[in-house]
Amino acid sequence: MRFLILRILTHSELGMFHEYRRQKKEKSKQRAVNVDADVVDRVFPAAKDSDQIDMNLMYDTDHGIAQARQWFKRQDKNWRLEGNCPKDKYYHFVDAGCLFAMEVDSGSVPASGSWAVFPADHPVTKAILAHGESGGLAKSAMIALHDEEGERAWQVLEEARPDLFTRIGGGNLTKVTSARKGNRGVKLDPNPSRLVKILASVGHTLPSAVADIVDNAISNDATKIDITFGRPDGGHGRWLSITDNGTGMDPDNLSEAMRIGSDIEYETKSLGKYGYGLKGASWSQAKVFTVVTKRPDKPASHLTWDSDDMDGWVAKSDPLDVWEQQATAIKDRGTVVLWKDMRPPQAMPTARGISPHSAEIMLLERHLALVFHRFLEGRAAGRKAVAISINKNSIKPNNPCGHPLASAYDIKTIRIPTESEDGKVQVQAYLLPSEDEINNHHKSDGPEGVRQALDLIGLHGKRNETQGLFIYRHDRLIKWGGWHQMWATNDEKTKLARVIVDFDKVLDDPLKIDISKQKVELPQQLQEEIKKIADVVRRESQRKYRKMATPGLPLPRGGDVSSEGTKPIAPTPVGSSADQKSRVQPEPQPRTIVKAVKTNKFVWKVTKGLTGALDVQVSDLDPNLSALVKQIDNDSHAIAHLAAFLGGLDEVEVQKFLLAKKSI
Repeated sequence: MRFLILRILTHSELGMFHEYRRQKKEKSKQRAVNVDADVVDRVFPAAKDSDQIDMNLMYDTDHGIAQARQWFKRQDKNWRLEGNCPKDKYYHFVDAGCLFAMEVDSGSVPASGSWAVFPADHPVTKAILAHGESGGLAKSAMIALHDEEGERAWQVLEEARPDLFTRIGGGNLTKVTSARKGNRGVKLDPNPSRLVKILASVGHTLPSAVADIVDNAISNDATKIDITFGRPDGGHGRWLSITDNGTGMDPDNLSEAMRIGSDIEYETKSLGKYGYGLKGASWSQAKVFTVVTKRPDKPASHLTWDSDDMDGWVAKSDPLDVWEQQATAIKDRGTVVLWKDMRPPQAMPTARGISPHSAEIMLLERHLALVFHRFLEGRAAGRKAVAISINKNSIKPNNPCGHPLASAYDIKTIRIPTESEDGKVQVQAYLLPSEDEINNHHKSDGPEGVRQALDLIGLHGKRNETQGLFIYRHDRLIKWGGWHQMWATNDEKTKLARVIVDFDKVLDDPLKIDISKQKVELPQQLQEEIKKIADVVRRESQRKYRKMATPGLPLPRGGDVSSEGTKPIAPTPVGSSADQKSRVQPEPQPRTIVKAVKTNKFVWKVTKGLTGALDVQVSDLDPNLSALVKQIDNDSHAIAHLAAFLGGLDEVEVQKFLLAKKSI
């Protein structure tokens, strides 16, 4: 078993190096590196707590690479790496924050491997900590990555130090490789039905699988998506179709789309990733799926995959049954995905007063309303508004921070280095209204209106479980709820805190987006930056909670002045009549979006979003500017001209004088 162990060293561990002690930096007498018990349990599962785990490890010296016997030894609750305290001056740089990387093959006794130390500002350290593989270091002092789990980190280490580290598939730890004689082998085609089962086990639910197909539709410029979930007792079994009015495909494009791991070049704003979504999502739900597609003034074409009839990997184009033709009819252009012989879930969902099938539709609607709310609102940059319906019932967007009383903090942009270019992550915190505030705000709507408002803002669950991060890729919500590895639990007092995190496909690999686009791993560097932003709104939530728990104290409306000197203000409510009037026909080109924020750091801020849209944040430091923004909010052209004007003022640093005047 092969592992890569990573640790950020602390002052208490650096006494292991004589050079550190000679520089009189030592703050303790410890002569070992701490090793977490869960790391030892994973790397050496057969070891008992009473054992000493011996290893032969290579490491740097003043005279090159050497090898020494070292061991893991139990110390209280954890372990320590002991047995070798290098005297070499090579380690003059060691200090707190250095990265300790250790490669171990624990499949033999004694174990073998190597270790090295890299300065905090070393390119190796920066590259590893900027990748999602390092995310575990945000909550644990040490992590152990097994094989492909640390593929990127191993690559970085092998490229920098091939004398100590070997990347995945690069050979064994002793750098000895064996070659096959001859240049002929045995051709082994995969078993189609078994491979389909493997590909279908990506972890999709029905809602997430449908969302993957909707991704494809939106990426092909669809503005109308109709989902039909047929009654299971309607004579055709359990089936579902997803019809869009996108660009459609010609026969060659269709063939490539049906290929497993299709060779598709995704455009910059595409929601796709691996060329796998159509097949993986479909097979996760159905044994048979058909894709029918049509371009304007061209005949429709179709192909079918049947997991029970895939010999030779031939996609069928047999004529469709009459009901299938009706379910996949296309007027002018677009694409239909038809799932047949669908597998029911292990446990059918239930809800009071409705059938399990209706409960499935309800859960599907809630999922799509949340995941695609920006597209449904017409707020996805570079996209027209998208309408989605299920069985002819339109889906209304559910913006997790769109309540009129939700308070927005100013947007922060974080840069993440990648191999090709810097990626940008935009982070914005929101403070939600309390239950009492919602009750008061919706009192005129009656008890049912209050209940619906509470249900929407709680995402149809417990609000305590939906606090935390809401992570978007190209305006599509891919993961939500919880604080990842930054805080271990969801505190009841912080349930009013939500943080929006936006990124684009440049960061797919560093954030380790999986095939189903349901998982994301935030690099340690990014988590540290987000934590600073989230900490402010979490404290505001705690403060509001304490006020609610203290009789006689007035509740804050829209948030109070925070301990960081910023004060949030409620944004224009999404879905309100004023909001809808201003966005009846959103344009596909980059837009200018104005947001009101409470801060004493700037009068205005003009930034370029991830997809080219201009974000204009306006504080209330200048009442005249705030009033002007409110007056022209419905005029997109006036807003664009204002953004250009403010950008010109920034070029001559006008805000310095305005802020200085305000501080007098």
